[in-house]
Amino acid sequence: MELIEDVREFILHGGGFNPDLALEIANYQLKKIPLYREYCGKLGFSRFKNLGDIVFFPAEFLKYEKIFSFRNPEGYFLSSGTTGNQSRVFYNKDSLSLYKISALRSFPFREKILSLIPRFEFSPHSSLSFMMKIFEEKMKVDYLNDSYELKPENVYPLIKDESGILFMTSTQLYKMAKWLEKKGSFVDSKFIIIDTGGYKGLNQKYDRGELQRYSSKFFPNSEFWTEYGMSELFSQFYTPYQGLYKDYPYAKVFTEGKGLLSIFDFSNFCTVSALLVPDIVEIKKEGFNVIGRTAKGIKGCGYVFR
Repeated sequence: MELIEDVREFILHGGGFNPDLALEIANYQLKKIPLYREYCGKLGFSRFKNLGDIVFFPAEFLKYEKIFSFRNPEGYFLSSGTTGNQSRVFYNKDSLSLYKISALRSFPFREKILSLIPRFEFSPHSSLSFMMKIFEEKMKVDYLNDSYELKPENVYPLIKDESGILFMTSTQLYKMAKWLEKKGSFVDSKFIIIDTGGYKGLNQKYDRGELQRYSSKFFPNSEFWTEYGMSELFSQFYTPYQGLYKDYPYAKVFTEGKGLLSIFDFSNFCTVSALLVPDIVEIKKEGFNVIGRTAKGIKGCGYVFR
């Protein structure tokens, strides 16, 4: 059986992190991805002999280099960054198949979805839009707009008498709540609102708790959840309001205490699975909390799997 088939089977059915398979994946990527091999070589690794050898690769490199283990990309996802370079994550049909099974296994709901995330056809470089396309295979998805821009006056009539799961970015949630506040109105329908992040578009600083507390005034009967995801990772994480994210057997966090997110994502088989992400996380017994993005780059050497 080919290695990718082992990975696919593990994402579908794995019950606990598999260090032997992780080591096999890391060595495969070391062989197939020249920049990863060069980076690890500068740290003294030409092959990983055990789990503790595996080097976490700074996700920042995706802003500047084409990093993948296959020959001919079929497309790419862009990060949502609004300043500087955006990460480009190239994919082929194999990597998208892993994205699909990871997305479906991690999503904790099976109810009707109302999406302020546009269709993939309108946003072909958005991994979030691709995820919504995946959900169409298992759930009913109603798209409420054709772009990430939001006109609350058009959305309000579409949601005021509905229920289900409501997907929106943090910026969209903020704009919707501000509009409702200005109008002196609220949405009394019962939703599970999934805030997908994307705070860069806000004109003031919020953390997820503050934003959801503010927005809950105008969605009084709704339950708030947060999704943590990014174009650089093909797995997503979910948590209820004020809760902690939990990792999966196929997407395990290796950060200790408080520090940069070090994660091994089996779904990233076709790119780099061991990634160092410029987000500060804090590890608790029950899961992890995302504190926020670090202002400093992490392109230098010295970040090793421990």
